Amino acid sequence: MSQSQNEERKAWFKGMRKLKFGIQSEMRSAFIAKVVKYDKKKHLADIQPLANFSDGTQQAQLLDVPVAENCYIIDEILERFKPDYTATDKNSRIPAHPGAPAHDNSNFISHYRKKPFMRAGVPVVAVILDRDNDNWGGGRSVNNFTPETNRLHDINDAVVIAVLGGDAVNG
Repeated sequence: MSQSQNEERKAWFKGMRKLKFGIQSEMRSAFIAKVVKYDKKKHLADIQPLANFSDGTQQAQLLDVPVAENCYIIDEILERFKPDYTATDKNSRIPAHPGAPAHDNSNFISHYRKKPFMRAGVPVVAVILDRDNDNWGGGRSVNNFTPETNRLHDINDAVVIAVLGGDAVNG
């Protein structure tokens, strides 16, 4: 093989590698973001992707991103129980701990989480849907829909699927 053929093959290989990188860098699958704003009634979040572009610039915020139920359902359940726990703490004769005097009240609220899990400022994982989801009904909608555009793997079709970090006490 001549030197020019060898150089040509190396150039071809480098070109294909760049093409592959270009295609992969445009494909979106999942990313970590920070919740900037959260609408807990509509379960939509404005999020800021945390990974910068390769030149160091920030990605644009995404607005009104649907949030999966598993990210907020515990918050909603606990919020519904809070009045009952508060009333029980004030009116109960349940000992706060074994060996406590019978006149001590319970202390459920002192063990309650301080903040909701899904809120502004928390890190989340968002995934990119394969197709445009503009015509999807949202929430628990299971109706078939026809995509509005031919968008594929586009960041505009993100869905928040998980809240990262936190714990049962601090949310």
